[in-house]
Amino acid sequence: MAHSSKPTGHLPVPLLIFGSVSLLLGLVAEVAGVFEGPTLALREAWEAGGLGLEVEAGLPGVSGFLVTAVASFGLVGAILGTPGVGRRLILGFSALLLTVGLIPACAVWGVFWNPFGVILAVIWSWFSAMVYAQTHEMPCEEGARWEAENVIRMDQDPVEEEESRNRSNGQS
Repeated sequence: MAHSSKPTGHLPVPLLIFGSVSLLLGLVAEVAGVFEGPTLALREAWEAGGLGLEVEAGLPGVSGFLVTAVASFGLVGAILGTPGVGRRLILGFSALLLTVGLIPACAVWGVFWNPFGVILAVIWSWFSAMVYAQTHEMPCEEGARWEAENVIRMDQDPVEEEESRNRSNGQS
């Protein structure tokens, strides 16, 4: 069977690079105040709805840093370790929905979750891992490329079938 022309992909180095860049992107965006307007509008909307928000969490705080790190590195690792574009898209959408779901879940507890830096980090980690996985032959996709040696195909010639049967019995 012909091999793919894509270069072989790896897991550790892209995981560290994409996860770190995503984490830093979300952190720097929050520290620089890029999302200050939407954050204030969201907080005012929750308080106008009658929620008493006593605590603020999210980036650049410790809890936000840890959640963003787990989301970024976890999503990159999951995408690079999963074969198929459809599965990778489902993982990305699921991670994004879970991240957005933190906002009302924390608001019920009286915690204002600052979501925009985490959402940016999740989107960037999803994008970068998807591009890498599409342009490289990932180790998780190797099983779909090669056929098993001891499996007899249905469309095989009877002479080849006997040879295959001998191989499956341990004979040469």
